[in-house]
Amino acid sequence: MITLKVNKKTCKGDGKCVEICPIKILRMNEKEGVPEFIPGGGDICINCGHCFAFCPPGSIELSTMDPKDSMRLEHSKLPNAHQVELLLKGRRSIRTYKDEPLSKESIEKLLDCCRYAPSGINRQPVNWLVVNSKDKVHELSGSVINWMEGLLQAKSPLAESFRFDRLVESWKNCEDMICRSAPCIIIAYGFKDDPLVPQSCTISATYLELSAFGFGLGACWAGYVNMALNMSDDARKVVGLSGRAAAGAAMMVGHPKYRYNRIPVRNTAKAIWKG
Repeated sequence: MITLKVNKKTCKGDGKCVEICPIKILRMNEKEGVPEFIPGGGDICINCGHCFAFCPPGSIELSTMDPKDSMRLEHSKLPNAHQVELLLKGRRSIRTYKDEPLSKESIEKLLDCCRYAPSGINRQPVNWLVVNSKDKVHELSGSVINWMEGLLQAKSPLAESFRFDRLVESWKNCEDMICRSAPCIIIAYGFKDDPLVPQSCTISATYLELSAFGFGLGACWAGYVNMALNMSDDARKVVGLSGRAAAGAAMMVGHPKYRYNRIPVRNTAKAIWKG
């Protein structure tokens, strides 16, 4: 159960925290003029921190969050609209990397940003598996190729539609089209019995890719790796992924070998407008 404490000396009593509570478990105490949980509210609170984050004077304290441990949001330091547009439009899928390892500190910075990705009812079901060794990444690529060869031999429609034959041939010619010789693969996973895992992993991995670009690193979705992790026991063994786990996204990460200088053209957004 989550408990809520309010500093009555600093609380403005304006009820705005009650208004923004996403699951409506706050009310104003009429006698004291401060917010409080409705009966049983602490049991169903999703710990999103909306009330905590909104309160300008920091009057709200949850048993899970102390204002002293919280970073202050400085609105003046947020990127402007043009900078955000450049970040989103300028991001590229990086498939060529410098032969340079990725530091643990760099990866931890990325994952620290990813933990703020939204998830349904603040479930936060995403876990991370980091393969930060070029040799281990190469081994993972090999296990994915073995899985592909098995599907080709079985004449699987999946192997045909994704042209696994070309990928296997490239591997035999010493070219890694699976992990692109990246120094690091980061896997977002959850547990199979949680229906929120697939979309939560996708959102968190998107945060990962954008954060990597913002920090001067390169990233690319490793879709073949993700497929193999969910269909091949051998691939799972290489990285030590539990049988209970569902891989939601895999991402190559490294130092980009080249820097892009233009934003390519994309199709115009297709939208149906109502009202």
